[in-house]
Amino acid sequence: MPWGHFSLLMQREGYILEEFLVQYWPLLIPIVVIELGLKIFALLDLLPREQVTGGKKWVWAIVILAVNLLGSIIYLVFGRKE
Repeated sequence: MPWGHFSLLMQREGYILEEFLVQYWPLLIPIVVIELGLKIFALLDLLPREQVTGGKKWVWAIVILAVNLLGSIIYLVFGRKE
């Protein structure tokens, strides 16, 4: 593929991504804010706990950080040991 065609394709794809973000930005902002809030809450809940389900706090920290929105929810539902 000649670079000219690749460049044209990337410009077109970049435009489509930009158009998508502009169109759906108002819907993405609340989702990002909720996700970050849940991550912060779950991590702040995890840090002072002495015991968690499974016994390894670092595993739960990875789950919270690595698994997008569901990681925090999974920890809050299954990982907390009262």
